[in-house]
Amino acid sequence: MNPVLLRLYPAGFRRAFGSEMAEAYREATEGAGPRARLREAADVASHALRLRFGIGSAYPGGRLFAGAAPFGLAATAAYAAFNLIGSAGDWYVMRIAGTDGSAGPLLTLMNGCYLLTLIGAVVALAGRHLPGVLCAVAGTMGSSAVFLYPSWPTPTGLRWELVGFLLAPILIAALPLACPPDLRPARRVRGGAGVFAIALWAVVLVAAMVVIDPLGVGPVLPWRLGVPLAAALVLAGRQAFAGIHSATGLAFAATPFLVTLYFSGWVSTEEILTAVGAAAAVAVALRMRRGDGPDTANPA
Repeated sequence: MNPVLLRLYPAGFRRAFGSEMAEAYREATEGAGPRARLREAADVASHALRLRFGIGSAYPGGRLFAGAAPFGLAATAAYAAFNLIGSAGDWYVMRIAGTDGSAGPLLTLMNGCYLLTLIGAVVALAGRHLPGVLCAVAGTMGSSAVFLYPSWPTPTGLRWELVGFLLAPILIAALPLACPPDLRPARRVRGGAGVFAIALWAVVLVAAMVVIDPLGVGPVLPWRLGVPLAAALVLAGRQAFAGIHSATGLAFAATPFLVTLYFSGWVSTEEILTAVGAAAAVAVALRMRRGDGPDTANPA
C-alpha cells in the first residue's frame, strides 16, 4: 500500500491494523487495471478520512451526517429549482420581449448548471447516491462560478457577503458526501427507467412553473421555493424522517433549510436567529424531559 494512504489513518488504527490493511489492499489491486487501482485508493482514502475525523458509521458524527444527508439533498434540489424557475422565467420573458442581448449566454449557462444540480439531487434522493451528489456539487459549483464572473467587481465590503452567498449552497450540496456508505438511505426507485422518470418529472415541474408564472405571484408568495421543497421531501420519504433520533439530529437536519431560506431571500437574519433560538429551546426542553422520564436511572 502507498505509505501516503496508510498515513491518512489515525496512528492507533495504523499500529493495530496497518499490516492487515496493506495486505488487503495488495490483494484487491493485484493484477487490476489503473481504474480499479484508482477506485480502490479512493475507497481507502475515504475510509481513512472518516476514521480520522470521526464521521464513520460507528461514530455519532457519522450518524449525524447520515440523518441530515437526505435533507441536504432536498434543500439542494429545492434551491436549484427555485433559482432555475427565477432564471428561466427571466430568460423566458426577455426572449418574448426580444431583449435578452448579451445576457443570453450567461443565463443559458447558469440555467444549465441549475438543471444539473436539480437532476443530481433528485437522482441522489431516488437512490443513486454518489453519482447524484457529485452531479449536484458540480452543478452548484458551476452556477456559483457563473454568478461570480460578472458580479465580482463589487465594493470590498460586499465581497465576503458574496462569497458566503455562493459558498453556502456548495457546502449544503456536498454535505451528503459525509454520509457513511453503509448508512445511505435505501433506494427509493428501482431501475434506470424509474430514475429517469423521476428526473424528467422534476424538469417538467420546473418548466410548468416557469410557463405558468414567469413573473407573476411567484416573487411575492414563496411557492417557487415551497412547491419544489415539498416535492423533494416527498421523494425523500418517511425513511429520511425516521433517520432523525435526537434533538441534535433534528437541528442539524434543519440547518440546510434555514440556510436555503436565508439565501433565497424569504427570511431575514432576525428570523433565522429566532428560529435557531426556538430550536435550541426545544432541544433543551426535550433533553430535560428525557432526563426526568421514568427510564432515568436512580442516582441513589
